[in-house]
Amino acid sequence: MTRERDEIVKTIVRETLAERFTDDEFVFDPIRVVPLVDEFGDGDGKEYLRITIVFDGDQKKLDPGWTSGLIRRIKPKLIAAGIEQFPSPSFVEKSEWLSLYRKWRRRHPEASVESN
Repeated sequence: MTRERDEIVKTIVRETLAERFTDDEFVFDPIRVVPLVDEFGDGDGKEYLRITIVFDGDQKKLDPGWTSGLIRRIKPKLIAAGIEQFPSPSFVEKSEWLSLYRKWRRRHPEASVESN
């Protein structure tokens, strides 16, 4: 179910991003989903989904007013798809992603820089 869940999350995130941004503005690829356990916050130990969205485009055009509301945009869609884990999205510029790859790979061996 994990791989299937991850693909559903990626699809929901990608479709939601497409509601606001065109392919001419940004390429969002790869999108990585890593389930983690909440060890901080309220310390409840619940699993959440770290969603890393790698983007290629002019960061100045990445509307922070819209992206900051991404959780509330995707959460109902995730619940409708049967995914209860809380989404925690973050955006990483493609050039930054490539430089952080080794560190990321050590922490998340299932991740890669290849396209989805």
